[in-house]
Amino acid sequence: MAQENVEIVRQAVEAFNRRDFDGMFASVARPDFEYTASGLIPGEQGVYRGIREFSRLSERVFGEFDDLHAEIDDLIDAGDRVLLGLTTRGRGRKSGAETSWRYYQVWTIRDGRVLRGQGFLDRDEALQAAGLRE
Repeated sequence: MAQENVEIVRQAVEAFNRRDFDGMFASVARPDFEYTASGLIPGEQGVYRGIREFSRLSERVFGEFDDLHAEIDDLIDAGDRVLLGLTTRGRGRKSGAETSWRYYQVWTIRDGRVLRGQGFLDRDEALQAAGLRE
């Protein structure tokens, strides 16, 4: 089951890069799904409940950048959790400046359905949340 969890997360990143926000977790998200944003992007912190709110968050992020693309750096199986390390690159729509940032997410998956996601700026915090470090 754990490898299936990793594949769910990998496919979600691929959907994000295609800008298929509804397809990221729509078929596997639980009704009580929620995502807690890291606050990396100003105005994008807090808890997003349901796949629609999460999709709107993703759309807003893409709205700020051109040529946005997320690359998987780490994808670690942690049982019912998956640690995802990403580097995202893009160009600011207003500034035209090239940018990239690294961040982490921990996804909790139960019975093949995505229950929760949380963003982190610090890898150690993400590892701890994934249960991979005390």
